[in-house]
Amino acid sequence: MSPALQLALLLAILLPAGKLAASLCSRFAIPAILGELLVGVLLGPGAVNLLHMHVFAGGEASSALMLLAQFGGFVLMFIAGIETDIDRMREASGAAFLVALSGVIWPFFLGAGVGHLFGLSWKTACFLGGALTATSVSISARTLMDAGKMQSPEATVILGAAVIDDVMGLFVLAFLAASGSTAHSTFGLAPMASDWLQGKLPLAAHHPLTVQMLVIGISVTAFFVVGYWLAQRGLSPLIHQLRKLTANEAVPSCVLALILVYAISAEWLGSVAGITGAYLLGYVFAGSEFKADVERSFYAIGHGLLIPLFFVAIGLSSDYRTLSGHWALLGAIFVVAVVGKLVGCGMAALASGMSWVRSVRIGCGMISRGEVGLIVTAMGASTGIFNKSEVAVMVAIVLLTTLLTPLALRATFNLKSDEDFDDSLEYDRSLAVATPEIPVEPATSEESAGEVSEDTSYRISAGCTTNSLVFPKSQPILE
Repeated sequence: MSPALQLALLLAILLPAGKLAASLCSRFAIPAILGELLVGVLLGPGAVNLLHMHVFAGGEASSALMLLAQFGGFVLMFIAGIETDIDRMREASGAAFLVALSGVIWPFFLGAGVGHLFGLSWKTACFLGGALTATSVSISARTLMDAGKMQSPEATVILGAAVIDDVMGLFVLAFLAASGSTAHSTFGLAPMASDWLQGKLPLAAHHPLTVQMLVIGISVTAFFVVGYWLAQRGLSPLIHQLRKLTANEAVPSCVLALILVYAISAEWLGSVAGITGAYLLGYVFAGSEFKADVERSFYAIGHGLLIPLFFVAIGLSSDYRTLSGHWALLGAIFVVAVVGKLVGCGMAALASGMSWVRSVRIGCGMISRGEVGLIVTAMGASTGIFNKSEVAVMVAIVLLTTLLTPLALRATFNLKSDEDFDDSLEYDRSLAVATPEIPVEPATSEESAGEVSEDTSYRISAGCTTNSLVFPKSQPILE
């Protein structure tokens, strides 16, 4: 069978299986990405071992599948950028920023420290900590929505902090990717600049690590500043010109090319991860007039093909059999993943003036890991920083924290506090103020006798304005 037919057969198996599993998970209020991950795990080396069957001999189809999955990572982060709630980020309170910052620092250092205690190199341990930094905002949002708590103070802080710590997590990823690659790669401006400085300046030659870190910091900052400025200035006129073309779907095609250009530029300018460039471009689109059109164009190909393949491919690359000798590491990292967010975010919320009940709720709402953690894991695997055991550990952490978060969040909202009662009273008052008063004309003598005029409406108050009853003007109140 030709490689093209092998790839077609793989897609014909993986796409329906991933969507069916995602649909089944959604039916039970479980995040859909877990279904796609589990399909990959079940079809991976630990069970079916699909990619190593005789019909897929040669490996070309498997390589093509993994390349498509990497494109899925670019599109996923572009869509994540375009769906970023800029207003929420701008209006996020100091509590949300403090919670986000603490929710990045605690898991990163705890994860890196515990990983190193278990014998991992510092580079691998730091990637492990980086994978634990970002919260899955979609999982927390769905749980809060199902519980009817989207307007609560906790929801405002959780959702604002989750968006902010996603961005912080990407900065951590960018720095880790750059610092991890300069030691073994000559691709990109940062390694070349570092080598040039060490060759020209004697002081730089004696402090190579310091020079590398300085160059990385400058290059990462330069990419974000220049990339954001170019996109802000150039996107609007470019899209307006593309809309004048008679070719079908010219705008999505060129936007896809822009995603790839930003991904390549991100890696070349400072050895920054390509997905960071895709996210930056999406973030600029989020504040543009073309947001809805571009998002609609990429929704079908993203969620219908590339993004499911990304999650299924991560599952395929993990072999749960390799966990047999790493149960202690899995348990320790799981504890760190929970404690890092629960304690770190909870203490930050408490320090910002919230009650301990609300602080615990916020900590629980920040536990789940999702897309960004899986992207860091995939990147660590592709660069050889993570081996199969470490990939399996991280996939298991994402599964476990995603299952734990809705249960913990629902349980903590069952812990009632005086503030909950105050919020409900305030909510009732806001409804009462919003309820329009209906004027009542004085009853005439005929109406007092039981005859109702055509132009009269009767309003009977049941004690408060939110529970008022309005009788139709064509019906008498009393027979």
